[in-house]
Amino acid sequence: MEIWKLITIIVGAGGFWKLVEILIKVRTDKKLKSAETSNLYAQANSNIVNNWVQWSQKLEKRVKESEDHTAAMEEIIEKQRKQIKCLEQKVELMEKKNRELLKELNAIKKRNEHERQ
Repeated sequence: MEIWKLITIIVGAGGFWKLVEILIKVRTDKKLKSAETSNLYAQANSNIVNNWVQWSQKLEKRVKESEDHTAAMEEIIEKQRKQIKCLEQKVELMEKKNRELLKELNAIKKRNEHERQ
C-alpha cells in the first residue's frame, strides 16, 4: 500500500508541476500575443501617419503648381485686357473715321444732286 501512496504522490507532484508549467506557458503566450498585437497597432499607426504625410506633401505640391498656373493665367488675362482695350480704341477711331467719311460722301452726293438740277 505504501508503494501505491508513493506512486500517487509522485504522479500527483508531477501533474502539479505540469499544471504549473502549462499555466506559466499560457500566461507567457498571452503576453506574447498582446505584445505582437501592440506592435501591429504601432506599425499600422505609423503607416497611416506616413501616408498622411505623403498625401499632404503631394497636396501642397499640387496647390503650389495650381498657384503658379493661376498666376500665369492672370498675366495672360491682363495682357489680353490690354490688347482688347487697344483694339477697342482702334475700333472707336475707325468708327469715327467711318462717320467722317460717310459725312463727306453724303456731302458729295448732295453737291452732285444740286449740280444735276
